[in-house]
Amino acid sequence: MSTVTENSAQQRNVNSSIDELIDEHARVLSSQLHTLRSRLFSPATEKELRLFSSPEAARLIGVTDAYLRQLARAGEGPEAERGPGGRRLYSLPQINQIRRLLSQHKPAYLPGRTGQEHLQVIAVTNFKGGSGKTTVSVHLAQYLAMRGFRVLAVDLDPQASLSALFGYQPEFDIRPNETLYGAIRYDDQRRPLRDIIRSTYFDGLDLVPANLELHEYEHETPLMLTSGDRSDGLFFARVAQALGTVDQDYDVVVIDCPPQLGFLTLGALCAATGVLGGAAWRRAAGGG
Repeated sequence: MSTVTENSAQQRNVNSSIDELIDEHARVLSSQLHTLRSRLFSPATEKELRLFSSPEAARLIGVTDAYLRQLARAGEGPEAERGPGGRRLYSLPQINQIRRLLSQHKPAYLPGRTGQEHLQVIAVTNFKGGSGKTTVSVHLAQYLAMRGFRVLAVDLDPQASLSALFGYQPEFDIRPNETLYGAIRYDDQRRPLRDIIRSTYFDGLDLVPANLELHEYEHETPLMLTSGDRSDGLFFARVAQALGTVDQDYDVVVIDCPPQLGFLTLGALCAATGVLGGAAWRRAAGGG
C-alpha cells in the first residue's frame, strides 16, 4: 500500500514539474515575441483607412459628384481635406456625416434598420482551414460599413486572423476575458458583451476580438453537459443571448466561425439569420 502511495506522489510531482516547465517556456516565448514586435512596430502604430476622392465618396453615398461639390460650395456638411491639385478628399466618418445630413430629408440615405426589422447575423463558416473564410468575413464587414450600416464583426476563431486584420495582436492586445468567451462562459466571471466590444479603424464597424482563450468554451461545454446542470441555459443559445444584449446598436453582425463544427460554431449557426459557406463564395468568384 505504501508503495502505491509513493508512486502516486511521485507521479504528481512529475506532472507538476512538467506543468511548471511548460508554463516557464510559455512565459519565455511570450517575452521573446513581445520583444520582436517592439522592434518591428512602433508602440503607437495603428491601422488607418485611406481617404476617398469626391467621385468615390459620391458613389458610396448614392449621389452625383456634382451634387457633392454643390454641398461643399454651400458650406453644408464636413469640410473635406484638400489633396494634390486641390481635389477634395473625404474620410469615412465624413461620408457618414453627409449621409446623416441628407437623411434628414430622405431617410434612405441611411440604410440601417427601420421599424420592426431584426438584427441580421451572418455566420461565415467552412469546416476547412485556408478556405478564404476570414477574407470573406473581413471584406463583407468592411463593405457593409462603407455602405453605411452599423456592423459588428465577431471573431470566433481562436487563431484570431480577423482580429489581426483589424490591427489587434491576440498575444499582446487581447487580455483574459476579452473575447466572446467572456460573455458566454459558465462561471461567475462572465461579463457583458458591451464591455468586450472594441472599435476599429473603420467608422461604424466594431469588433469582438479573439485569441486562444476561446478554446476554453470547447472544453467547458462537455463538462457542463455531463453535469446535467441546465440552470444557466442551453449551450447553443449562448451566442445568440450575448448578441441580444447589443441588438439595438447594430444593423448586421458578421461572425467568422472556427474551421470546424465545434460548440462555438454550433452557437454561431443557431444565432445566425444567414450563413455563408465555401461553395457560395467559390461560385461568386466564378470557381463553379
